[in-house]
Amino acid sequence: MSVRFIVVDDAPFVRELLKSSLQDLGALCVGEAENGVDALEVFKRTLPDLVFLDLVMPLKNGLETCIEMNEIWPGAIIVACSTVDQESLVQKALQGGCAAYLPKPFSRSDLQRIVKEFFPKSKLQHHGVAKNE
Repeated sequence: MSVRFIVVDDAPFVRELLKSSLQDLGALCVGEAENGVDALEVFKRTLPDLVFLDLVMPLKNGLETCIEMNEIWPGAIIVACSTVDQESLVQKALQGGCAAYLPKPFSRSDLQRIVKEFFPKSKLQHHGVAKNE
């Protein structure tokens, strides 16, 4: 079974980059959103394994969104993403329920490390063939 993920970021190019990179690793995108309000709706509908969540977004910021996501489905792994690399923001994200922090810009190997860190024995789908990553 593939790792199911959603991507939440107000920048369309970041959402596309995350989606394509994670799909190349064998993960399955089950939704995306551009703000915290829409993210909560997608999250409730899909209950993903993994969430990549921008911290600075319109309507509802990532910290508020993370706290609500953890109340809805505490089993999801939420990874905070941001260009703001301030220690205080990182600490708030981790205290708010994020499992990890991924600073932007990030590399494909950074994403792979995150997926393997939290899903070391999961079966990822790769070009239609299941394999252990």
